[in-house]
Amino acid sequence: KRRDRSPTRIGTPPPARPSAPGASTAMQLKVALPSGEVTVPVEPNSTPGMLKENLKYSLRVPPKLIKLTCDGRELDDIKPLVAEPNNLKDGDIIIAVAREGAAPEEVIKQAESKPPAQTMIRKEEPPKPKVVKKDVVRPILAEGDVVKKKTIEPGYQAWKPQFVEGKHPTRHLAFIRVEAVEDKKRYPEQEETSMVFALGDPQTSPVWTAAVLQMEVGEKAEFQMPKKAVDFDSEGLLPSDSCSTWTVELLRMAEAIDVEQDYRQLLHIESSGGKERAEDLDGVAVHWRVRRWMAEGMFCIASSRERIAIMPGYGLVPIEDQNAPPVTIAVGEGQQEAVEMIAMKCGPGGKGHMYLKTEALKGNRPQGCVVIDVEVVAMDPCRGPGSAGWKGWQSLMVERETGDQWLEEADGRRKQLETFGTLRKSTGDSKDAEAHVSSQVHKFAKNAARRYLRAVKWIEADDQEDRKTKLEKCTLQIRLAKSSTLAHQRFGEAGEAEANGEEKVAIQEALEILKQVLVTAEGLKNDGLVYECLKMNLQVCIQGQDVDQARKVLETLLTMRPEDDELKSDSARINRLEGVLHLKRGASTIETVQKDLQAAVIAEDTPKVTDCVQKLHDMIKGGEVTWDTVRTLKVGKDVGNAMKMGDPDIAALARKVVGEIQSLATRAGIGL
Repeated sequence: KRRDRSPTRIGTPPPARPSAPGASTAMQLKVALPSGEVTVPVEPNSTPGMLKENLKYSLRVPPKLIKLTCDGRELDDIKPLVAEPNNLKDGDIIIAVAREGAAPEEVIKQAESKPPAQTMIRKEEPPKPKVVKKDVVRPILAEGDVVKKKTIEPGYQAWKPQFVEGKHPTRHLAFIRVEAVEDKKRYPEQEETSMVFALGDPQTSPVWTAAVLQMEVGEKAEFQMPKKAVDFDSEGLLPSDSCSTWTVELLRMAEAIDVEQDYRQLLHIESSGGKERAEDLDGVAVHWRVRRWMAEGMFCIASSRERIAIMPGYGLVPIEDQNAPPVTIAVGEGQQEAVEMIAMKCGPGGKGHMYLKTEALKGNRPQGCVVIDVEVVAMDPCRGPGSAGWKGWQSLMVERETGDQWLEEADGRRKQLETFGTLRKSTGDSKDAEAHVSSQVHKFAKNAARRYLRAVKWIEADDQEDRKTKLEKCTLQIRLAKSSTLAHQRFGEAGEAEANGEEKVAIQEALEILKQVLVTAEGLKNDGLVYECLKMNLQVCIQGQDVDQARKVLETLLTMRPEDDELKSDSARINRLEGVLHLKRGASTIETVQKDLQAAVIAEDTPKVTDCVQKLHDMIKGGEVTWDTVRTLKVGKDVGNAMKMGDPDIAALARKVVGEIQSLATRAGIGL
């Protein structure tokens, strides 16, 4: 089964169900539940069976044990709402109850008297806006600024502060509840939750660290604090009310890993789970949840358990279904970095929490400060022949298909960049977007290359020499060559520059792989594989700016399939590359001639000056240099100095050079 390998954003809602609100053709139905009545929008072609999927969360019974009736007749689960025999119309009332025998009588009565609590997902909960203040310097406390006035409830456990000052891989997390006594305002707003912060965090007010340092776990005490010192919190993690008297309750303390030792990524492992740990590219089944991290409360804003429920008083709302199956992630692919990081630290049954500041791990997650909770359910550690998850050819095909999907994603974005490049020149506004897409190309291609490389190693470890295995290995190697070079490919203006060291190594390795594939393909007498290998070789040669070798490979391909239109495009690319390289050589040459001219003018060497000016004229007129090169080098200035020597022949020749420079500038101005 093909799996979608496109980037997954944590917090992105699932596709809308047929009964999703906001649909333009939806009709309104009233659903009468034991706990109340609710109006919901539904698609006319949806079925009562679909509606039951949303109602199971309110009635707390499986869909098959829900009975839907209208005007005394039971609705048919599989027929559309508006069709026979249901015949529902806008405004009809549906009565929803649990069938007799679905649950003990006392359970049903309890459900009727009090609706069961559900964890609602508050997607609309925005990050707390940052308050711009003139004074952004963290206050410094003097001795006696934070004073414990009285202990309201004694603590039960002492603790030792160790990781408060300076850089450190470990931090103390304090879980607290506070109340502004003068304003009678409590934080957080949710009664059963707590605020969380790291002691010594430079982005929070030092008053809270000072208070916690004077407390035992379980203690509740009243503190006197300077108002100005309280009013500092650049991320909104703790209160900043203008209040001097606060009640602080220290619920518990925990240790967290400070990933970058800057308080921006704090990893708290609640339970480590089993001994087994995920390795690179292992599949891990997890439940994840995203919560806001702010003083007002840590509300759930996204979840892998998200489902749509019909709730009295709310209508259609997203909730967490505790019976939802886990989702599978691949560790190390970088799509959900926080989730992957926790998955590598915990075994099955383990739980972890990643506390992220606004600028930490920003990709594929909601904006602002968030907490990502992860429960590791199980692992699928397929690591090749001999490993527990090895299923032979099936495992190999899954690995190749995963690589194919990543390569397809990378190739799609590469085409976006190339299309954009042909439409217009990059501007300041577009360069950031191009850089982002370029980074995606590299990331996805790298993921594909890792999959192909692993599959090749598996084939080699399995040590099979039949034709089918050889063909599969060749296919994998060709795609490995493509993805490994694409992972370093340059785009836009950078595409004309020389490859860096890493790209050169990748190109050389790809050529070596393709050389092996060509030998194997010729031995198997598979012309299609030979052709595919040579086409890939051509692309690698073009990327490596090896024009001569690219032309040789192109000639071979044309003899094999002269009707292939793609070869015409490749020929045009080679011609453009040759022109670019010609201009680069011209830029180097004109700089040398310019320096010779400067020396000759100083030495008043008339024959040498004449020779240099003539060379400049021929190069500019012959199109061997660009306007950008001439302008950057300020060639016109040196030509003007030659004119000032007083020699009429040099002056006449120099005027011709100036004319060619002006023509070059004009052509560049209109894009020629």
